[in-house]
Amino acid sequence: MNPITEVTLLLNEDICKANIQRMAQKARRNGLAFKPHMKTHQSAAVGDWLRNNGVEAITVSSVKMAEYFAAHGWRDITIAFPCNVRQIDRINKLTEKTTVTLLINNLHAVEVLQKELENTVKAYIEIDTGSGRTGLSIQQLAKIKKLIQKLQRASSINWIGFYSHPGHSYSARSSQEIQTVHELVTEQCRILADKLKSEFGTFEICIGDTPCCSQGTGFEGVDAISPGNFVFYDLMQVQIGNCQVSDIAVAMACPVVDTYPERLELAIHGGAIHFSKESMLIDNNESFGLAAFQKENHWELIDNKTYLKSLSQEHGIVSCSKDAFEQFQVGDLITILPVHSCLTANLMGTYQLSDGTILNQMSSNY
Repeated sequence: MNPITEVTLLLNEDICKANIQRMAQKARRNGLAFKPHMKTHQSAAVGDWLRNNGVEAITVSSVKMAEYFAAHGWRDITIAFPCNVRQIDRINKLTEKTTVTLLINNLHAVEVLQKELENTVKAYIEIDTGSGRTGLSIQQLAKIKKLIQKLQRASSINWIGFYSHPGHSYSARSSQEIQTVHELVTEQCRILADKLKSEFGTFEICIGDTPCCSQGTGFEGVDAISPGNFVFYDLMQVQIGNCQVSDIAVAMACPVVDTYPERLELAIHGGAIHFSKESMLIDNNESFGLAAFQKENHWELIDNKTYLKSLSQEHGIVSCSKDAFEQFQVGDLITILPVHSCLTANLMGTYQLSDGTILNQMSSNY
């Protein structure tokens, strides 16, 4: 195996596969269709690990990502982003061989699609269950009904139900707070179904955030789940009470390029173009990652005082406890757990497994 000489995103295959298996089993126990979101890993190889757990339908965040996974044999893909009608030509090509579900949230998109679609698509209406990003709230019932009616009249669109990403679950700070969000989300799903079923019959409701899908109990009113971050988890998920450090499947190996004993800091090759600028507060300090070491088959924090303090484009500065500082010298590698694995993985483009195998993702070869 070649030595690591530059910033490298390490992927623990065993942890990732365990995370996948655990979520797949939870979906089966609760009678839920499992349509995992591929935006976190963006990798055909990790997609195969999901396939091995019985996954047949997937979720993505762009037409480009749908094209990538369709090229790797996936034939049932939800694009969980409000439909961009400017991409109609690519959508038409994609739907030649793939069943595609679009998020259609407004009448204008229906009108454009009905005129220009060459193949039939499925459609979800996106519901905003509290995140305040995109979609309609259940209080906008008249608007929702009008949109359903418009979709049902469109011969090239098969309306199948509703999709929601309860992103406000990321504001929780314990598993109990996540459960509270989950209960409020599922309650909205039940209310929506009760108000519409007499007029529109049965339909599907899919929710897609990792915290609620990981920690939530009781899925009455929900038919499908599409979490994404759960394959890797990260420090943000640890902070909100959704997982343990030992569940994190990715870590960044960074060369130490200088040491500063007078201030107990290390300069590393590992900057914003590798980690992103996503940060979190740890002991009132802004942190872009925490230093860790490998113990048995998982990563463990060195301590809470050894953290990635600041980022420039290529540079990173690690603030250390005295004991941690003394463990490193120029030329060593330090391993940093990311705050947000989705953004970090997207920037890096490849993963290195423990045996040295390199896994490519969409951004590296598509």
